Amino acid sequence: MFDNSTKKFQLGLVYLFAILAVLGIGPFVYLRYAQGEITHALLDLAIVGAAVSSALYSRWRGEATPAILNFAAFFYTAGALTVVHLNTPIFVFWIFPTILANFFLLRPTRAIVLNIIAIAFVIPVALRLGKTLDSFAMISSLVIGSVMAYLFAYLTEQQRIRLEIFASQDPLTMLGNRRLMDEELRLCVEDFTRYQMPATLIVFDLDKFKAINDKFGHNVGDQLLIDIGSLLTTRLRKTDRAFRFGGEEFVLLARNTKLEEAAVIAEQIRIQIATHIQGPDGSISASFGCASIQAEETREQWFVRADRAMYQAKEQGRNCVVLANE
Repeated sequence: MFDNSTKKFQLGLVYLFAILAVLGIGPFVYLRYAQGEITHALLDLAIVGAAVSSALYSRWRGEATPAILNFAAFFYTAGALTVVHLNTPIFVFWIFPTILANFFLLRPTRAIVLNIIAIAFVIPVALRLGKTLDSFAMISSLVIGSVMAYLFAYLTEQQRIRLEIFASQDPLTMLGNRRLMDEELRLCVEDFTRYQMPATLIVFDLDKFKAINDKFGHNVGDQLLIDIGSLLTTRLRKTDRAFRFGGEEFVLLARNTKLEEAAVIAEQIRIQIATHIQGPDGSISASFGCASIQAEETREQWFVRADRAMYQAKEQGRNCVVLANE
């Protein structure tokens, strides 16, 4: 979900820079050519062509790949530096939008490195001003602008990461939430459709949990949920995912795992919960349902089969594992 949002944002940036290049640099191609400055006109045309080509290729791919973003940042920077060196020092203003653009196209660390290199190449142009004060002012303005842009980009990146965590994580158990679960299930369905990669859902619900809340209060119940989250976090494999679906119901997504293998995992977790998770009245138990993804099955249908198997475990006396019909 969040990767898709980031990709859409990056794709939009590539489109935006292409439009800005056509509108902002395109007229210079004609003006330069009309004044007989063929080299400058060709350079401006190359920058516009690179921006438009990047946008067209990204549209064809459906995303702005890291290679395209790196190419765009490097080409725009190289083009701006060339413009500065081929003209009078006043054209150094072209570096400022390039510095800002790099922080949109690249990660903050990569952008600041590229900008430092760009500023180093501007130093000879600054020295052409003749006055030390003027040269120092030009370099200082570039450095200050780059540092401020870096701080803004870095803080924005950190804020984006926090927002992604808040939007995808259950605040109580620190497991994935339902929104993230839906996205992970969608990806599993796509992988199964394309590559026949198996995956199994394990859904379980704590037995008689409402009675614990009613008798001892929600604080006690919340602590039990936290303990379950900690158990799942330490128990699952690197390829597995765990989510709190809601209330006392949890979902485990076992990737590249067939139904029989998932049943073993579910049984192990069932025993661990009964052995290690203690409520006010002693140990607690959970009922499990397992379902492997099938051909031409939506993520909703897949989840419903696992959920029904879990309710069958409840009907069979709780504290057991039931496999959904294939």
